[in-house]
Amino acid sequence: MKHRQINAAWGLAVWVEVKVKRRESVEEGNEKLFSLGNKQYRDSVFCHYFKDKVRLLSLCNAILDTDYKDIADLTITTLPGTFFNAQKNDISCKLGDRFLVLVEHQTTVNDNMPFRCLSYVTELLNNLIEDKRKLYRHKLIMFPVPEFVVLYNGKEDEPLKKEMRLSDAFGGDRHSIELVVTAYNINYGLEQPLLEKCIYLHDYSFFVGKVKAGVGEGKAIDEAITNAVKYCIENGVMKDYLEENAKEVFTLTRMEWNIDDAKVAWEEEAWEGGRNEGRNEGILFSIKTLMKSMNLSLEKAMDALQISGDDRKKYTELMGV
Repeated sequence: MKHRQINAAWGLAVWVEVKVKRRESVEEGNEKLFSLGNKQYRDSVFCHYFKDKVRLLSLCNAILDTDYKDIADLTITTLPGTFFNAQKNDISCKLGDRFLVLVEHQTTVNDNMPFRCLSYVTELLNNLIEDKRKLYRHKLIMFPVPEFVVLYNGKEDEPLKKEMRLSDAFGGDRHSIELVVTAYNINYGLEQPLLEKCIYLHDYSFFVGKVKAGVGEGKAIDEAITNAVKYCIENGVMKDYLEENAKEVFTLTRMEWNIDDAKVAWEEEAWEGGRNEGRNEGILFSIKTLMKSMNLSLEKAMDALQISGDDRKKYTELMGV
């Protein structure tokens, strides 16, 4: 798919602006990143990009093979979360009265998505019932058809499309309850039909692919992100979005990359340890990685890794604080 070319002088002007923004201190960026009053810094780039209804409608049409044209038909129903997670699920929306679409974006394979989606859709459907007394009446309540989708662009070799079933958690027994999640591999360069059907998903995949390519060439993550932003702006990929949100994209991508690396290190350390001590060492390693790479406090690092309850006290003590 060919990219539109833009005026070189304008591209240079935008690039200078991006470079200036990049010089802002890491401390200031991290302070904003975890500010309770600044929700956009608690999103992922994917969620931030597809909050726009035009982009989201195009994505839904590609997933459902529909042709909705009016964004008035689309209602965003994403469930709110707390603190580090600005939302419980990534994106959910209702298309007219026909579909309830739940889209999750993942960089690591998670076979528990059917169960997670079950908890999400229960809350979403419950929110659609304004008068809860109807649940106790004879007449059947009709709901839009739920569609569960995972968009994957991690490092593992995953198929273009696969299904994950809740019944797998019951040993394959489908008689009592079933929920099917369709997972699409959207890594750039694969012959994924969704990327052809939705230009916005294509461009997002391309941007992430450029960042990955930069890191693969040995560049530091900051340089890889900056180069990817510059290239995409110059070639009309996510152009308007990146020009308006270059700072946010840099911060969010850097955050996601560091957290992903920390979680991978956590899992590897825990696996190699083979015991609870190994798991503790892995988590401590991840906490220290985030504190050092993103200049976070201990509390913020544990928030990022979603450590809660008694574990917070345990790891605070293990850190010697």
